[in-house]
Amino acid sequence: MRILACAALLIACGKAADHQPPAPAPTHEDRHDQATSAPELTLEISIDGVTTTWHRDAFEKTPHFVGSNADGEARNVWSLRELVHQLVGEHARVVSITGADATQAIDPAAWADATRIPILHTTRRGTLKFRWADKDGKWGDSEVKDVAKLVVVR
Repeated sequence: MRILACAALLIACGKAADHQPPAPAPTHEDRHDQATSAPELTLEISIDGVTTTWHRDAFEKTPHFVGSNADGEARNVWSLRELVHQLVGEHARVVSITGADATQAIDPAAWADATRIPILHTTRRGTLKFRWADKDGKWGDSEVKDVAKLVVVR
């Protein structure tokens, strides 16, 4: 009888081990982070090797529009082309964008492609994100988060 009880216990324990592994943790979406007081809007710019910093007043000199994130929340949005053309010169172009955890090179053909708009937009946390939008203004996936530096050539 004891052998039968031990066998039943072993079988029951074996079945408990067949449970499903826990689901992977969801990907962090910073658009869901709590809003905080916005930090000062600044961006380090290297123009032909000379470094400067753009502050909020530089952004305010450039026309921008209000866009919406995936949750429908309003964001200040700048065409990066317009921003650079306005503040650096008509023939200037961005060659790379650096954020908190990535640097993205911008190909000259992509920069010149009129069907895509390189945009910077504010986040709920007051930082900047880079992504491309199509000619109708529909946003693509985020490519660089917490944008901190642009490298520009004339």
